[in-house]
Amino acid sequence: MRIIRLFAATMILLATSGLAFAQASAKTMLEEAYAVVTSKGMTGAASDFNQGGKWKRGTAYVILIEFDGNMLAHSDNPKMVGKHMLEARDANNKAFVQETIHNLKTTGKDSVVNFSWVHPGTRKIQEGTVTARRVAGKDAYLGVIWFD
Repeated sequence: MRIIRLFAATMILLATSGLAFAQASAKTMLEEAYAVVTSKGMTGAASDFNQGGKWKRGTAYVILIEFDGNMLAHSDNPKMVGKHMLEARDANNKAFVQETIHNLKTTGKDSVVNFSWVHPGTRKIQEGTVTARRVAGKDAYLGVIWFD
Protein backbone atom coordinates (compact mmCIF):
# COMPACT_ATOMS: atom_id res chain seq x y z
CA MET A 1 0.00 0.00 0.00
CA ARG A 2 2.84 2.35 0.82
CA ILE A 3 4.41 1.73 -2.59
CA ILE A 4 1.13 2.62 -4.31
CA ARG A 5 0.87 5.87 -2.37
CA LEU A 6 4.50 6.73 -3.15
CA PHE A 7 3.91 5.97 -6.85
CA ALA A 8 0.76 8.12 -6.90
CA ALA A 9 2.55 11.01 -5.19
CA THR A 10 5.43 10.76 -7.68
CA MET A 11 3.03 10.81 -10.64
CA ILE A 12 1.25 13.89 -9.27
CA LEU A 13 4.57 15.64 -8.74
CA LEU A 14 5.73 14.83 -12.29
CA ALA A 15 2.43 15.98 -13.81
CA THR A 16 2.52 19.21 -11.83
CA SER A 17 6.15 19.95 -12.69
CA GLY A 18 5.45 19.28 -16.39
CA LEU A 19 2.54 21.72 -16.28
CA ALA A 20 4.69 24.34 -14.56
CA PHE A 21 7.37 23.89 -17.23
CA ALA A 22 4.79 24.27 -20.03
CA GLN A 23 3.37 27.41 -18.41
CA ALA A 24 6.87 28.88 -18.03
CA SER A 25 7.69 28.09 -21.68
CA ALA A 26 4.42 29.69 -22.85
CA LYS A 27 5.17 32.78 -20.75
CA THR A 28 8.65 33.05 -22.28
CA MET A 29 7.21 32.69 -25.79
CA LEU A 30 4.62 35.37 -24.96
CA GLU A 31 7.37 37.74 -23.77
CA GLU A 32 9.34 37.19 -26.99
CA ALA A 33 6.27 37.70 -29.18
CA TYR A 34 5.24 40.81 -27.25
CA ALA A 35 8.68 42.32 -27.89
CA VAL A 36 8.05 41.88 -31.63
CA VAL A 37 4.64 43.60 -31.34
CA THR A 38 6.30 46.45 -29.45
CA SER A 39 9.07 46.89 -32.01
CA LYS A 40 7.19 46.23 -35.27
CA GLY A 41 3.61 47.15 -34.41
CA MET A 42 0.66 44.82 -34.81
CA THR A 43 0.79 44.65 -38.62
CA GLY A 44 4.51 43.89 -38.79
CA ALA A 45 4.31 41.41 -35.94
CA ALA A 46 1.28 39.66 -37.49
CA SER A 47 3.24 39.21 -40.69
CA ASP A 48 6.10 37.59 -38.75
CA PHE A 49 3.80 35.36 -36.69
CA ASN A 50 1.90 34.15 -39.75
CA GLN A 51 5.17 32.79 -41.18
CA GLY A 52 5.22 30.16 -38.40
CA GLY A 53 8.89 29.36 -37.92
CA LYS A 54 10.04 30.18 -34.41
CA TRP A 55 6.46 31.21 -33.52
CA LYS A 56 5.39 27.59 -33.65
CA ARG A 57 7.17 25.40 -31.11
CA GLY A 58 5.96 21.85 -30.72
CA THR A 59 2.30 22.20 -29.78
CA ALA A 60 2.60 25.89 -28.87
CA TYR A 61 1.79 28.72 -31.26
CA VAL A 62 1.15 32.46 -31.30
CA ILE A 63 -2.16 34.21 -32.03
CA LEU A 64 -3.05 37.90 -32.32
CA ILE A 65 -6.76 38.79 -32.02
CA GLU A 66 -8.60 42.10 -31.92
CA PHE A 67 -11.26 42.48 -29.22
CA ASP A 68 -13.97 42.40 -31.92
CA GLY A 69 -12.81 38.83 -32.61
CA ASN A 70 -10.85 39.42 -35.84
CA MET A 71 -7.90 37.02 -36.04
CA LEU A 72 -4.83 38.98 -37.18
CA ALA A 73 -2.23 36.24 -36.77
CA HIS A 74 -2.11 32.49 -36.23
CA SER A 75 1.35 30.93 -36.42
CA ASP A 76 0.02 27.36 -36.64
CA ASN A 77 -2.67 27.91 -39.28
CA PRO A 78 -2.50 31.13 -41.33
CA LYS A 79 -5.85 30.18 -42.92
CA MET A 80 -7.39 31.36 -39.64
CA VAL A 81 -6.31 34.96 -40.34
CA GLY A 82 -9.35 37.13 -41.00
CA LYS A 83 -11.73 34.71 -39.26
CA HIS A 84 -14.14 36.17 -36.74
CA MET A 85 -13.47 34.36 -33.44
CA LEU A 86 -15.52 36.36 -30.93
CA GLU A 87 -18.32 33.79 -30.84
CA ALA A 88 -15.97 30.78 -31.02
CA ARG A 89 -16.77 28.04 -28.55
CA ASP A 90 -14.71 25.05 -27.61
CA ALA A 91 -15.80 21.40 -27.61
CA ASN A 92 -17.54 22.00 -24.25
CA ASN A 93 -19.36 25.12 -25.50
CA LYS A 94 -17.03 27.46 -23.59
CA ALA A 95 -16.68 30.96 -25.11
CA PHE A 96 -12.92 31.00 -24.49
CA VAL A 97 -12.13 34.04 -26.68
CA GLN A 98 -14.76 36.11 -24.88
CA GLU A 99 -13.45 34.87 -21.51
CA THR A 100 -9.90 35.85 -22.45
CA ILE A 101 -11.01 39.34 -23.54
CA HIS A 102 -13.11 39.77 -20.39
CA ASN A 103 -10.18 38.77 -18.17
CA LEU A 104 -7.80 41.16 -19.92
CA LYS A 105 -10.23 44.08 -19.79
CA THR A 106 -11.23 43.62 -16.15
CA THR A 107 -7.96 42.63 -14.49
CA GLY A 108 -5.38 44.53 -16.53
CA LYS A 109 -3.14 41.48 -16.12
CA ASP A 110 -2.18 38.54 -18.30
CA SER A 111 -4.92 35.96 -18.66
CA VAL A 112 -4.77 32.16 -18.62
CA VAL A 113 -7.80 30.29 -19.97
CA ASN A 114 -8.17 26.53 -20.41
CA PHE A 115 -10.30 25.16 -23.22
CA SER A 116 -10.86 22.06 -25.38
CA TRP A 117 -9.66 22.43 -28.96
CA VAL A 118 -8.04 20.55 -31.82
CA HIS A 119 -4.50 19.53 -30.88
CA PRO A 120 -2.12 20.62 -33.67
CA GLY A 121 -0.29 17.29 -33.66
CA THR A 122 -2.99 14.69 -33.19
CA ARG A 123 -5.87 16.67 -34.77
CA LYS A 124 -8.05 15.41 -31.91
CA ILE A 125 -9.89 17.44 -29.28
CA GLN A 126 -7.65 17.93 -26.27
CA GLU A 127 -7.29 20.31 -23.32
CA GLY A 128 -5.34 23.40 -24.28
CA THR A 129 -4.43 26.66 -22.61
CA VAL A 130 -4.12 30.20 -23.88
CA THR A 131 -1.82 32.59 -22.04
CA ALA A 132 -2.69 36.09 -23.25
CA ARG A 133 -1.63 39.72 -22.83
CA ARG A 134 -3.42 42.85 -23.97
CA VAL A 135 -1.49 44.85 -26.55
CA ALA A 136 -0.77 48.21 -24.92
CA GLY A 137 -2.97 50.98 -26.25
CA LYS A 138 -4.93 48.62 -28.52
CA ASP A 139 -8.14 46.66 -28.32
CA ALA A 140 -6.31 43.45 -29.13
CA TYR A 141 -4.48 40.63 -27.42
CA LEU A 142 -1.46 38.51 -28.10
CA GLY A 143 -1.66 34.91 -26.97
CA VAL A 144 0.26 31.69 -26.87
CA ILE A 145 -1.85 28.57 -27.17
CA TRP A 146 -0.28 25.38 -25.89
CA PHE A 147 -1.21 21.79 -25.20
CA ASP A 148 0.21 19.39 -22.64
